Amino acid sequence: MKNHLEKENVEFRYYEMPQGMPVLPLLGEKWITRYGADPMHFHNYLELGYCYSGKGVMHFGDELVSYRAGTVIVIPRNFPHRTEGEDNNLQKWEYLYVDSEKFLKEQFLNRGRMAEELIARLHSRMFVITKEMDLKVGKQMLILLDELREKNEFYTDSVNGALLSLLLMIIRFNPGDREQEPMTYHNRYLADILKTVEYMDAHYKEEIRIENLTQLSHLSETHFRRKFSEYMKITPGDYINLLRVKKACELLRYTDCSIGDAGIQAGFRTDSAFIRNFRKFVGTTPREWRKQSGKEIDNPMNYNISVLKGW
Repeated sequence: MKNHLEKENVEFRYYEMPQGMPVLPLLGEKWITRYGADPMHFHNYLELGYCYSGKGVMHFGDELVSYRAGTVIVIPRNFPHRTEGEDNNLQKWEYLYVDSEKFLKEQFLNRGRMAEELIARLHSRMFVITKEMDLKVGKQMLILLDELREKNEFYTDSVNGALLSLLLMIIRFNPGDREQEPMTYHNRYLADILKTVEYMDAHYKEEIRIENLTQLSHLSETHFRRKFSEYMKITPGDYINLLRVKKACELLRYTDCSIGDAGIQAGFRTDSAFIRNFRKFVGTTPREWRKQSGKEIDNPMNYNISVLKGW
């Protein structure tokens, strides 16, 4: 008989970054709620959360960690988790989703090796940082949340500075010589699928064959496709093409490369495949999107996809 835990519903929640910003804030009264009903889930970006009130336990894979007011949680992308509040009382949280890899590479543009080390240390495990462990981390998180809420003069520069300071504080909790802790999951299928997601995230510009993914997941092609779509709410091929379209959008907005070159650099083999998939996910042509992207600041790219979009 299968372990009932292997049947647990696990959701992939997909977030879209505001254009020109490294962080997506989820702020306000919507996040004053009872936590515990949502299933185990994972995201496509690093998650930072601040607990203003309440207490309970975080489920991180197979691990349970207590939290209370003043706690900062740090959850790497593709790491299954959920929040379980105590006594079904109302709690207040606010969250940030961070494109930490892109952000740190930009901040350490001429120090590539250092950027890679910082990214590895930040993403190697989850962190639950209480006030007793380090009061400064919580204070810095509140500074960043307020900057994102108020949007005062020099907003973008102030957010970048506050975010960099916060990430470096968090990274200090994971020394460079510390052995990486394996992330454990009771659901073996999910663990195998997440290996393929990490591979796609790293190699989407290359040609990815289904054989590469089935070998990583130790599943037959039919079983792999079914399990991937079950967890990700998107097919393996569409997920790869979504990553390529996202990269093409970055190139079209921030560089002067031609539309054809943007498609090639993002991993598409032909112009027709690029334009077809761009229309599918974004809803318009690359040329039209490039014209509009320069006029829109702080807005998500609004990819037209079927995966669960955040909350």
